[in-house]
Amino acid sequence: MQITIRVAGHSDLKKLVKLHCDSFKADEHIPVLFGTNYIKANYQWLLNSNHSYVLIAENEDEIAGLIAVSDIAFTRPMFIACLPQMLLGFLLKPWLIFNKNLWKRLTRKSEENEQVASILKTKEFAQMTIGAVSANYRGHGVFGSLVDATRSYSQARGSKAIRAGVYKNNPSSRKVFIKENWQEFKQLETKDTVFYVTCFDEYFADKFGLQWTDVNYSKRLK
Repeated sequence: MQITIRVAGHSDLKKLVKLHCDSFKADEHIPVLFGTNYIKANYQWLLNSNHSYVLIAENEDEIAGLIAVSDIAFTRPMFIACLPQMLLGFLLKPWLIFNKNLWKRLTRKSEENEQVASILKTKEFAQMTIGAVSANYRGHGVFGSLVDATRSYSQARGSKAIRAGVYKNNPSSRKVFIKENWQEFKQLETKDTVFYVTCFDEYFADKFGLQWTDVNYSKRLK
């Protein structure tokens, strides 16, 4: 099995959406509730925005996994871009109005304090938005390879660090970030989410009390 990693393009949209929908259930990933078109709108934003990129891991012509990163905080701009499809989802599936988990997600209060708000507004602090691996390729290091690749791609785009939120009840993903030497960032932790950070700028790392990774040196070791 020969896995290669590259930046996704618009021609990959259909496969990205399929992998996403195949990888997540509605009870663990609320956006799936709104259907394929809403997920498609998410990836259209990721592919069209000047502030984000999607990496895919391929085995021949098959997508084995994907990972997406935004150079900026993505929640608000993505929500606005995908709002029409969300509203359409409510029209097509009116019973969603009574879904308690959905409204809990949409109306949840921010757990930010002044320190967290300052961190989230920091420029050059990229944010991982989503990651998924095909069931046929799990356990083969695909996700770890994608996570590792984000360092060099984000650094080339001008970022100095990346943060990734992982649900606390997702031990397999947490193990990948730990194995790839991402640091747990307690300042951003919420009730259900733990954040991992990788930093590749010494000054930026010192600012937040983090260790930093020399991406170029790491690449030479491989």
